[in-house]
Amino acid sequence: MDPQLFINAFIAVALILLAVSTFLLVSSAMPLMHQANRTAIAFEKLADTLQAETKPTLQELRDVISGVNQLRSVTAERVTEVGHRVEDVAGTVGQVAGSARKHTAVWGAGLLAGLKAYLAGKDSTGSQAEVKQITDRGEKNV
Repeated sequence: MDPQLFINAFIAVALILLAVSTFLLVSSAMPLMHQANRTAIAFEKLADTLQAETKPTLQELRDVISGVNQLRSVTAERVTEVGHRVEDVAGTVGQVAGSARKHTAVWGAGLLAGLKAYLAGKDSTGSQAEVKQITDRGEKNV
């Protein structure tokens, strides 16, 4: 066998193996290229959607934040009003308590005077007991 023929056959077999391996590589890469193409299209659609939806979403976000700020200020205002009303009620309750204390002292002094007069009249046996008028109406206790 001629060495030149052997080298030519070896090169021919190597080229055939190279062609077959290239064909297999390309045929296995075709679905990958197809998937890469679909991924690129999906990315482009995502970018378009993001571009179209960003401005309205930001506007809605601004509106929501504005609404929250309004609610916060109204709530703070209402809490302040309630605080003032509680202070007014506390003052009114204090005044009513003072007035009730004064009236209770007056009624207590009157009841005590009546009881003393009753007992003084009962203790005296037939003679007219000296009735002492009470001028203290409980105003010192207020």
